[in-house]
Amino acid sequence: MSFKVVNAFHLPDADFGERLLEPMGAEFVSGMWHTEDEIITNAHDADAVICSTTHQPFNRRVLAALPRCRIVASAGIGFTLADLEAATDLGIVVTNVPDYCLDEVSGRAIAFVMALGHRLMQLDRAVKEQQACFLLDRKALKETAWPIFRMRDQTLGIIGLGKIGTVTATKAKALGMRVVAHDPYVLDGVMESWGVKPVDLATLLRESDFVSIHAPLTSETRKMFGDEEFKRMKPTAYFINVARGDCVDEAALIRALQEGMIAGAGLDVTAQEPISADNPLLKMSNVILTGHSAAFSASSDPELWIKPMTQVIMAFKGQFPQYAVNPAVRKKWLDKWGKGRI
Repeated sequence: MSFKVVNAFHLPDADFGERLLEPMGAEFVSGMWHTEDEIITNAHDADAVICSTTHQPFNRRVLAALPRCRIVASAGIGFTLADLEAATDLGIVVTNVPDYCLDEVSGRAIAFVMALGHRLMQLDRAVKEQQACFLLDRKALKETAWPIFRMRDQTLGIIGLGKIGTVTATKAKALGMRVVAHDPYVLDGVMESWGVKPVDLATLLRESDFVSIHAPLTSETRKMFGDEEFKRMKPTAYFINVARGDCVDEAALIRALQEGMIAGAGLDVTAQEPISADNPLLKMSNVILTGHSAAFSASSDPELWIKPMTQVIMAFKGQFPQYAVNPAVRKKWLDKWGKGRI
């Protein structure tokens, strides 16, 4: 049987693992298509589609127009725009890359904790602009970067204790921090086995010196963080978002920063990307912005693009892909594409 793989999210400098298809003699077509009609036109006869379901629509209309497709292999962790119910109904398995950038994003969260907690941005600016030396000038130090607390006296509150949240917790505990978490989908006993104290959201906001969001963007988490949540935080606490910009009501965040409800923020993501030139966050000295770059490293970037192909290869061999995000399709999928075994 001759297979056709359509890569609908082509990037010119990325290796999508086309060479892995050579032993199968499969056809590989690559392009960048964003709309439903573009995807249908170019992938209607595909046996597998590589894409980004964070950015491209794979709803019921699109999936139903791919009669030969057995797998939609998405690059990245998120799969917001994939209709998993439709895919399951149609016998299509959807996969992601769940182990992508765990070290990188958790590291960025901890970098925000360290930079904000130690007031590195303020200190750096004072030295560069004023040639400041704080060794004997305690008054200037207090005016520039006060207060600074010991990490082991601080509490990190994690919202969303999935894979990245768990790695972040492990790194924070290595700094001696107390870690609390809120995640209704993780059992208390599991959290406790990781040395993390499970708490409700109100307790987390009240007790945390750093609040870090690691939740996926869903209808449940969209704008989950707003005025009421910021009002419950300590005025000395910092807000960190390495998840998705739309998990936060950005107008509420800006108000919280402007009114001193919180001490500052570390944001890898914003509601609009790229951030608009008139966004007040750009002018705030207590805000660090990193432009949705937390996932990138010399190790993670190649993995992101090639791992979807490993799932395609499994699917072509009749093996149920290990990274399936709609596991309910397993029996139907194996009956249709595999050997009928569960």
